[in-house]
Amino acid sequence: MPGGGSIPGSPRTLASPRPGASQEATRAAAAELGVEFPAELVASLRQHDGALLGEGSFTFPGYEPLSLASLVKDDRMRREVWGRHGEEMPFEGYWHHQYVTLARSGRTDALVLDCREGESFGAVGVHIKGEGTEFGQWPGLAALLQGLADCLEHGSVLELDGRHVPIVEQEMLLWERVHEPRPAPRSVLDLAAAVPPPAVTSPHDTSGDAAAEDMWASGYDAFCLVFVHAVDEGELLRRYGALPATRHRRSRQQAHAEARTDMTQNRAGLFPVVRVGVRGEWAFGIEEGHRQGVRSEVLRRVSHGTRAVAVGFFHGTTTMSFFDHGELVTVYDTGRAFRLDGERDPFEIVPGLPPHDESALRHRGGGLLLPPGPERPTPAQQRTKLREVRDAVFLHFGIDLPPDALTGELDSAHLLPVLPDGRRPVPVPNTLSSLVDAAPPVRLRRVLAAQTASLAAETGLDGYGEIADVLPQVGQEAGPDFTDDSGLGLRLRRTVAEAEAARGPLRDAEGRPLIDHQEVLAWQDRAEAALALADALTRPPQESLGWILHLRQDPHWRQEVRRQLTDDSPAPDRTSRSSH
Repeated sequence: MPGGGSIPGSPRTLASPRPGASQEATRAAAAELGVEFPAELVASLRQHDGALLGEGSFTFPGYEPLSLASLVKDDRMRREVWGRHGEEMPFEGYWHHQYVTLARSGRTDALVLDCREGESFGAVGVHIKGEGTEFGQWPGLAALLQGLADCLEHGSVLELDGRHVPIVEQEMLLWERVHEPRPAPRSVLDLAAAVPPPAVTSPHDTSGDAAAEDMWASGYDAFCLVFVHAVDEGELLRRYGALPATRHRRSRQQAHAEARTDMTQNRAGLFPVVRVGVRGEWAFGIEEGHRQGVRSEVLRRVSHGTRAVAVGFFHGTTTMSFFDHGELVTVYDTGRAFRLDGERDPFEIVPGLPPHDESALRHRGGGLLLPPGPERPTPAQQRTKLREVRDAVFLHFGIDLPPDALTGELDSAHLLPVLPDGRRPVPVPNTLSSLVDAAPPVRLRRVLAAQTASLAAETGLDGYGEIADVLPQVGQEAGPDFTDDSGLGLRLRRTVAEAEAARGPLRDAEGRPLIDHQEVLAWQDRAEAALALADALTRPPQESLGWILHLRQDPHWRQEVRRQLTDDSPAPDRTSRSSH
């Protein structure tokens, strides 16, 4: 193995390094690339010419070592790419034609060797796509390989693409990330609430289309408008996921000020605002600058037992979604001519919809079909499309919303976004899949409960009473009464909203971030764990366990799971409340 290190019990990985490259092949590769290979690289290639690909093959953490042929191919490709751009890099130091790729992460990031003449000759660096190449951690390949050897021999931490430790699983070497302890994060939502809201001003009308002035959407540059049949304002707010304590009548200007994303006002639109009303048989909800109403999760809720139509206008693209009794019927998008699974033809469902934009017709499912054509529609053309969509929707569904329906004060509230649905399951690792498949249902549910509790403890999620109370019930056949609107659901939604707010550039009056980067990461960890907990409570263990394991932070979780999957002892009594 490179560097002479080994780790006991990993014969599959030890057998993966390829035989060394010949001296002639090494010289030819250096000549083709027009560089001098450092002696350390030559010695390493002569010992092992990369590693065989496949499960259990030797890798650095996050990087696959390249063979001599792959090394040449990778660098040739990079030179061709930059050659097409006149050798102009994004910025100085981003890449150099005398860098040689040692190992690659996917097709973008890489470990590189500096083959330029001078003091830096032979140094190993990391190239990150979009960020550039950074040196300084390893003065040469020998230093990297010696650190690797020490890590494999002693099971210590290797600093590469984060902090990793070597783990042996089914006779092969794996790298597990060592997670840094996170601080208890402060609530971004509470900190933001303490910042005075901006003054109420009239939104600026930039539509620039006089022909659209008789529309209800006049002056709205980005909005979502949802129509729901046969419900009242209070029920529509509930289905949206509104916070009851924030409900009162608001003008458009008030709603715009409270939900704006203008960072000069020190607010980040953390809680969208929806204004609602009723016209005839249809209730409506309008959001400006936010798009909760076009989310499938929201449309399933608002259309429960009835019908719902949503019209969105963002970045000049108009969309229309129709849901019937909680089920998707069709989606129309001026910028998307193809249909996704489950979507019926919108032109058959709602006659009179305008044709797709010409630019959208050149793409089907993301694949380019025809040569580039006209540019995107002009703002006037975009507003015309919006008007045509409105006319088709109103005519087909019998909706009547006069131009002045959105003016004045309307019933309204802030929204706590509902949890996403339809997340794709993450499979359990291959090394554990056979044990999971063979585990009796009772044991599998027990493992799911134990792993969920461990993840909650690692991320601090079990510090919330609503979550601590429900952890003993994970995996039980008769699970808790869990909905988006239950106490647990509200806590999980709040946690996800905190993470979303933490990702934004919210700052205090002096321009300083409200929380630091480690707190941002802590909220992201909690939000991911919250969604995984929701899956564990609503999906079979075979579907939900993968996400839980994917998020575990203890690097030795694999051994723990293996013990639990093979443990034949009776299940412990988990009916008592957690100590939190």
